[in-house]
Amino acid sequence: MAPATAGPFRFREVASAWGIDFRHHHGGSGKHYMVETVGGGVVLFDYDGDGDLDVLFVDSGALPGYQGEAPKTRLFRNDGNGRFVDVTDRSGIKVKAYGMGGTAGDVDGDGNLDLYISAFGPDQLFHNNGDGTFTDVTAKAGLGDPRWSTAAAFADYDKDGHLDLYVANYVAFDVEHNRYCGNREKGIQGYCTPEAYEGETGILYHNRGDGTFEDVTQKAGLGAAKGAGLGAVWGDIDNDGWPDLYVANDRSPNFLFRNRGNGSFEDVSLTSGTGYSPQGLAEGSMGVDISDYDNDGLLDIVVANFELETDALYKNLGGGTFTDARYPSGIAEPSLLYLKFGIAFADLDQDGDLDLVVANGHVQDHPEAFNGVKPFAQKNQLFENLGNGRFREVTDSGVDAERVHRGLAVGDLDGDGDLDLVIAALNDKAEVWENLGGSASGSSFEVDLQGTKSNGFGIGARLELEAGGKRQIREVKTGTSYLSQSALTAHFGLGKSGDSRKADRLTIRWPSGKVQVWKDLPVDRRFLAVE
Repeated sequence: MAPATAGPFRFREVASAWGIDFRHHHGGSGKHYMVETVGGGVVLFDYDGDGDLDVLFVDSGALPGYQGEAPKTRLFRNDGNGRFVDVTDRSGIKVKAYGMGGTAGDVDGDGNLDLYISAFGPDQLFHNNGDGTFTDVTAKAGLGDPRWSTAAAFADYDKDGHLDLYVANYVAFDVEHNRYCGNREKGIQGYCTPEAYEGETGILYHNRGDGTFEDVTQKAGLGAAKGAGLGAVWGDIDNDGWPDLYVANDRSPNFLFRNRGNGSFEDVSLTSGTGYSPQGLAEGSMGVDISDYDNDGLLDIVVANFELETDALYKNLGGGTFTDARYPSGIAEPSLLYLKFGIAFADLDQDGDLDLVVANGHVQDHPEAFNGVKPFAQKNQLFENLGNGRFREVTDSGVDAERVHRGLAVGDLDGDGDLDLVIAALNDKAEVWENLGGSASGSSFEVDLQGTKSNGFGIGARLELEAGGKRQIREVKTGTSYLSQSALTAHFGLGKSGDSRKADRLTIRWPSGKVQVWKDLPVDRRFLAVE
């Protein structure tokens, strides 16, 4: 699809041109196993440490009766010259179960990003050997829960310098007890909704620091939180220096767990105002992101919801409370009719305000038989942040390809300073969108982190940038969106910086609690900050 011809939001689809040839396979056989319709994560991470982003697509698996091409999770290495090379076979990444999504973090402190794959069936942890290859260390690490897991995200929740792991689980489904959901009189079978099966609890794994993990779900106070988890993200919502956890559940209330700072969490879903719709209803929540969209120094939460449910935007008021801002922000009405999955905050036009991008696609392959208002394949949506608490939908950006979209990740793939998009599509080819308008519209400022006392990549660090009369914050986080992970590089847009050409002040609060400050830094650069 051709890019838009004008304006700061201009994208070009470049998957084939850049050598990224991936097609997701749901591995179904026409029996409508519900697991078929929700897979397809994307992980953007620099697995080989050469300074540019590589791309991993999580494929699904073969279900009973499937006779198509064997699904295969694939890793594409960025050669730094505008091309990506499929290095899957050499990498040693082989997903044994029915893959869902992934997240990457340095779990053993050796300076290399390891990879965790969530699955319908046992999850897997792949240790990065530092030579371009990975080794499956699941059993040694004490992982591999066989339930249907979805979102996964690393964070150092107890600030001991080691990355811990939260894994969301969906429902207690298995293929042997696949239920018929649909209209028997008309002979139309569809995919079951989560109400057809019992919801599950997620798992919190504590990293012991010796290559093994301990299940501390009960000890941490998360054992009673049962739902159909699809999205999970860590972020310090109350600015106390401890990472909190938000979980998006499908057709059951969402969870916000406040980190007490003593190894346990408090469920503040109800009192915070982030668990339900404005009407007090549990929504069909899929993807989630957390960031400061209005530059007030507080992290806000956005959630991608089912059709006839709008995207949710929970504005952080401080003091542990949020207000539902979906309607005053302007994102509610344009998102109402779509079925939303991947979602991410990102300053795509580099003006200093976080925009919003959403990947859409239905869950029923013939939605009209289930009173669906949109077809199976749907277009992506992009919302410009107007800088006054409101968004407007941008309809001519070029990203509106119609597929059954799922995972979405954001990062600077071509090293030009602005943010590109990678979107997976169910049983279809993936999309890679090159940003043509970002760097042309404004300056950028990018920061990578290297922890010493903190975890190696500074996961959970808070960055505050003062430039051009604005104060912006970013937190470094792993898993986000839907089954996906965006770049760990903190990206700031600075707008047209005029003659100053500098950032006034950068403050980093590391997970360890250490605070560092830099002043008068040049813009349109990428820095490495060492703790």
